[in-house]
Amino acid sequence: MSQEEAVATPTGENLDDSQKPESVEETLRKELDIAKKEIESLKDSWTRERAEFQNYKRRSAQEFSNIKREAVKSLVTEFLNPIDNLDRVASGVNVTEELKPFVDGVSMIQKEFYSVLERSNVFRQYPQGESFDPTLMEALSSEEGDQYKEETVIEVYQAGFYIKENEDKFSLRPARVRIGKPKA
Repeated sequence: MSQEEAVATPTGENLDDSQKPESVEETLRKELDIAKKEIESLKDSWTRERAEFQNYKRRSAQEFSNIKREAVKSLVTEFLNPIDNLDRVASGVNVTEELKPFVDGVSMIQKEFYSVLERSNVFRQYPQGESFDPTLMEALSSEEGDQYKEETVIEVYQAGFYIKENEDKFSLRPARVRIGKPKA
């Protein structure tokens, strides 16, 4: 090996051409490639974590909604029989003049109950004349007739209640009804 071909290392050793360190440009290119791969890896990791967090938020919101619905359902279900009793009094069949102020007072209380329920997205359902919806109604009896084009509620035995969330309705108590059906 000639003097010109030999390169001195920091320790003073001489290297021939096959042992020369890579050029600075090649070294920087390799480091840049390594850095780019690390950036891509971090971007991928960040994207996955972000997607996982979005899924967590969506699941948490759904769980909260379910818990809230069940809490409202549990509380409101306890009030349904007393509300039914208020309805019976407020309907006041054969009310005398002496009882009229009392029945009017009960009607005011009944309306206030319904107002409180509606602010909590709980609604009373009295589906007389509506199409039968098995998710919100329970058919206790039926009759067939030519006058019915579809299953229609022809009598309500007991009003139903449901919770409304966005466009979805969740039954608290189905309306108990009699339906009219088209002849088969």
